[in-house]
Amino acid sequence: MTDRHVSHRSAESIASDERADFLVCLQVDGVGEFSQGSRTATVRPGDVTLFDSTVPASVASSDGYRSLCVRLPHQLVGVSRSAMSELTAIRFAPDDGLTPAFGALLATVDRAWDRIPGRARSLAAHNTADLLTTIFLTTLGRRPARPADETDLERMLRYVDRHLADPELSPGVIAAAHYMSLRRAHGIFHDAGLTIAGAILRRRLERCRADLIDVADAEVPVARIGVRWGFRTATQFGRAFRTGFGEPPATYRSRFGAE
Repeated sequence: MTDRHVSHRSAESIASDERADFLVCLQVDGVGEFSQGSRTATVRPGDVTLFDSTVPASVASSDGYRSLCVRLPHQLVGVSRSAMSELTAIRFAPDDGLTPAFGALLATVDRAWDRIPGRARSLAAHNTADLLTTIFLTTLGRRPARPADETDLERMLRYVDRHLADPELSPGVIAAAHYMSLRRAHGIFHDAGLTIAGAILRRRLERCRADLIDVADAEVPVARIGVRWGFRTATQFGRAFRTGFGEPPATYRSRFGAE
């Protein structure tokens, strides 16, 4: 809990190599004002707001201010950066949609964190990320569409999910499967703030991460898990995982795997 204060994060204080995160905050006590870009969210107990760690921001708080915050790497959010920019420094009310579910989950995890074993911590963190992505998509009005109503982007992303295990999966293969030029396929992803290669990699890494902490795969070698999801070599998998999650896959498994 803090006294009344104002803090600013300027562009000069943001390192060019700093990991890009969204900071999602649940207001517990007091009143806070989160400003980023042209918006300011005034939040009270039960409210949720967020801001982008790579963009200048300001926070002003009342006496008795307390909040619970979770840092969410950009790459774990299933929403494009351009779309997420519409959600920073806005108020998610405690009675709005799934916001109360997130508030209850974060408060519970905070209370029980020291008693949660390693693998369960990882699952809780990623389930929290999934819930937040659902809240973001719902707020943006992008609820799951019926297959017949899918956009080209949604169809291509479903194709990616179905073919992740194929090491030959590539932008060209995806474009050809949807009877469009490679340039058009790249353009569709670009318009959504994504890249084809980035979408493939992010989905592969998430499948590998889940398998590394799955008790059913506890005896499966790390390298085989990478190959299972389309990485050609153990070296390629290890390098990509380290870049995405900050540590080698074997280290991740030893910290969060089944106990």
